[in-house]
Amino acid sequence: MKNDQRSFFRIDVMLPCSYRIVPQDAVEQTPLPGSPDSKYIEEYFMQNLADLDTQINEVIAQINVKSSLLAAALTAMNSKINFMMQTIDANQLSRAIPQRLVNLSGGGISFTINETINPTDKVDLLFKPLEDESPVLVRCDLVNITPIVDEENTYRVSLSYTNLSEEDRRKVLFFIQSKEIEYAQIERKKSQDID
Repeated sequence: MKNDQRSFFRIDVMLPCSYRIVPQDAVEQTPLPGSPDSKYIEEYFMQNLADLDTQINEVIAQINVKSSLLAAALTAMNSKINFMMQTIDANQLSRAIPQRLVNLSGGGISFTINETINPTDKVDLLFKPLEDESPVLVRCDLVNITPIVDEENTYRVSLSYTNLSEEDRRKVLFFIQSKEIEYAQIERKKSQDID
């Protein structure tokens, strides 16, 4: 945890966090809703699930050439999974947001990505700092892009929130304060154990 001369404290933490890079020329065509529903989250942020589904269907088609019985079984399993995905609500879907190590503050966030990004791009974030609250959806400006040495096509991006609602900022700050208290209690316990 460090201050780094910013207006908010920063904290390193594992957090459910999904992102989507928005090229500068697509920003106006893809405005964010004020409060996302589960359908929006699934369609917009779980694009990797749709890509995976396409890959699965392609592989099943290849398997069908050698074994129609195995392909039929895999198709049935894939249909069952798709049905289950369609029946889950927003709370359940938000549990599917991948965990990511982030450096979080009330003004922005930083994490590592494995894809090319341009300085003029925007980044849409969906993250869930508080378990019992709805996720935070916010568009971000890129502040810094740092290539990771010895890792091809991997970058550390620093982002600042644009138009983060006061309710969402409250969630982020409450989460950070809770973690600060938790870390202070751990340190206090460690020092008591040493004495």
